[in-house]
Amino acid sequence: MGKLERINWVYYCILIFVISRVILIYEFDLARNLFVGKHANFFGSMCKWDCQWYISIVRDGYDTHVRSYPKAWFGLANWAFFPLYPMLVKLFTFAFAAGVVTTGIILNQLFIFFSSLVFYKYLRLYFDERNSRFGIILLLFSPFSIYFMSLYTEALFLFLSLLAFYCLSINKQLTAVIAGGLLSATRPVGVVFGVVFTLYQIYQRNITLRALIYCLLSVSGLLLYMLYLHKLTGDYLAFQHIQRGWGRVGFNSNRIWLQLYKMVTDYNNFIMFLISIVIAIFLAANKFYKEALFNVLCILPGALTGTMLSEARFCGTLFTFYLGLVVIAKKSNSLKIGLAVLFLVFYLSYFMYWLAKARFLV
Repeated sequence: MGKLERINWVYYCILIFVISRVILIYEFDLARNLFVGKHANFFGSMCKWDCQWYISIVRDGYDTHVRSYPKAWFGLANWAFFPLYPMLVKLFTFAFAAGVVTTGIILNQLFIFFSSLVFYKYLRLYFDERNSRFGIILLLFSPFSIYFMSLYTEALFLFLSLLAFYCLSINKQLTAVIAGGLLSATRPVGVVFGVVFTLYQIYQRNITLRALIYCLLSVSGLLLYMLYLHKLTGDYLAFQHIQRGWGRVGFNSNRIWLQLYKMVTDYNNFIMFLISIVIAIFLAANKFYKEALFNVLCILPGALTGTMLSEARFCGTLFTFYLGLVVIAKKSNSLKIGLAVLFLVFYLSYFMYWLAKARFLV
């Protein structure tokens, strides 16, 4: 990385970002000729699974009651999907008169690019130039980039969580809690930053009126969404209760061993969950206590629902995943090269699996 280290860090992020996206577009063109279909377009091929739920919110708003149609959505409602991202997509769709999916995917690329800039600045607080630039490679060549490319909230969540932690690290607490409030309006686990921030204030013995206001502001997105859902459905926790429709019912004492067996044998998700736990341990051992706590609290809720559904996505799209790998490889160039090669292999293969609608990527 000698010559690359001499490139201005902004240009470096631009270079790695462009290369990573050009590779995906080339791979899509290859896949289209092999098995996707010559008439398929990139944006349409990236819209799978939860993408359709976000489209429903952008186009029609939130459901007023549980759905009875289409058949695949019977007994479900789009309350489980938080409002900030679809609101942004709707705004930009209207502003640029573009398609919903196209707008969402382009927005996500902006979020990922800005995430790389913030991640670099964040890493430079703790690491040298080489390790910081290595972190950018991991982030932009992440196997989980498929979720950053689709109409999912992961790219926005990554950007806001990085911004929140970076601003907290440089003592810009107001900006941090504003980012945290927006984070809590992006995904249910976005409220975790508010928890971490509150515990941090207690640890710092900063028990003041301003600190209390900041703590409330850091979870304001969730609170506002709960008020909206109560007005719409009469249930403050409709976003949580509707999760049962996806099989997230928690542990049943009568069949807990069967549930645990199914979780453990869901290999892709379970292995990523274990890796994420190990990464949290490494973060804590290296005194990244806030980040370790954030990592654990973000991945535990999914596992505590009694299923490993989407757990790999929940783990692999957190900035702490990439931070932890930088920590692990910080003293070894060989390990850096090995991880970079491994990431490239999975970066390419996960994209092909996605196009082939592999169920383990749901």
